[in-house]
Amino acid sequence: MKHLQSLQRRAFLKKIALGIGATSLLATQGKLQLMQSAMAASSSYSHLNDHKSLVCIFLFGGNDAFNMLIPYEENAYNQYKNARTSLALERNALHALKGNEYAFHPSLSDLKTLYNNNKLAVSASVGALIEPITRNDFKNKTQQLPEHLFSHSHQEQFWATGAITKSGVQPPGWGGRMMDMLITANTNPNQPALFSLTSNKPWQRGLKPLSFTLNPKSGAEEMKAFKSDTWPRWKNSRIDAWNKIIESNHHSSLLEQYSAQTYLNTEARVAPLIEALANTQEIRTPYEPTRLSDQLKMAAKMISIRETLGMRRQIFFVGIGGWDTHANQLSLHSNKLTELNDALNSFYQTTVELGVENSVTTFTTSEFGRSYTANDDGTDHGWAGHHLVMGGAVKGGKIHGDMLDLSLDGPDDARSSGRFIPKYGVDQYGATFAKWMGMTDSDMNEIFPNLTNFDTNDLGFMKS
Repeated sequence: MKHLQSLQRRAFLKKIALGIGATSLLATQGKLQLMQSAMAASSSYSHLNDHKSLVCIFLFGGNDAFNMLIPYEENAYNQYKNARTSLALERNALHALKGNEYAFHPSLSDLKTLYNNNKLAVSASVGALIEPITRNDFKNKTQQLPEHLFSHSHQEQFWATGAITKSGVQPPGWGGRMMDMLITANTNPNQPALFSLTSNKPWQRGLKPLSFTLNPKSGAEEMKAFKSDTWPRWKNSRIDAWNKIIESNHHSSLLEQYSAQTYLNTEARVAPLIEALANTQEIRTPYEPTRLSDQLKMAAKMISIRETLGMRRQIFFVGIGGWDTHANQLSLHSNKLTELNDALNSFYQTTVELGVENSVTTFTTSEFGRSYTANDDGTDHGWAGHHLVMGGAVKGGKIHGDMLDLSLDGPDDARSSGRFIPKYGVDQYGATFAKWMGMTDSDMNEIFPNLTNFDTNDLGFMKS
């Protein structure tokens, strides 16, 4: 009987620990064995005294970048139209970008204005790469490739970590590892400074418990799991048991000790967020009522209270699904791009309202692009794509990087259906942001496992 009670008690504590890790307001604690390695010395960033915030928007499903950014020059457009057949957009509906070589999708009118006003740029031809690769390399299998190239889950993880999980070991994400190191710039290095406005994803997981998942509408909320007003009266005995655990100076097991300390630490971290968010200034910039807008508006509120929280470096992870357009693409993609256009424009205008437009950089990511050829009224999973980078510190009004040769079965086509080979790797894309955030080359090489395989760690779209 005692053995059974012991097992039940352990199960109860395990549920508590899992609940602490899963709640929308609690810090991601990570694995115990990783906590020790997180203490390894890296460059100190305590000398940084300015403010910079980074906002990552993940487009889950694989954005069709080739109908987001379209050749506008007449001959190039005709080649595009012939290749994309039923998915080709009409030229007279496109938003021409300055220079008239390329254009944005009809849904991106506000982003066209930001681009033409030098507040938004395109980072071209980026994708999952371990090392540079040509079409011949791909066909002859002479260079190392990321595993499972066209798999959603694997490529999302590669974009987040630069690696694929093996033997059950989850590699940390580059957003999380950046915050692991940059946290020393903040006046309170124990206060989390990486905030997810969506679910807990690999990109935000570092080696230290420095990320919070916030509710996009309400932000931080009081921890109520063990409050007497939220439990039926007959469960008060559980509340009493839990209070004895967290108040005790002597714990009978490491699990008890870890659970209690995690709960208390998190409660201490949540309280300042609740208080600061309750006193945020009202944001006057209008937002459309969409999921992405809600997330970005909450990110803006968190940026507005950065000084109250002592944060010189903050990172945000935002995400929306619906980009896996195997069918009905013209309609679905247009709707998603409208949501992206409206939310990004409102967020940029909010940074202007808050006076932080030069210190907040927002960028898009997606696990892969789409195939250039149509599959009935949709597209298949692709490889390379283009990404948007927005902010006053961006070298806007430009497409950075070499553009792909969009010829089917051409030099950049991995096969013959327009699954184009990236010219630049995810590691290079991420390192460009890390450099802007003030990170050293040695730390960037630690964060991005494939970076040293490329000839540059800077794709050139950020001002120095």
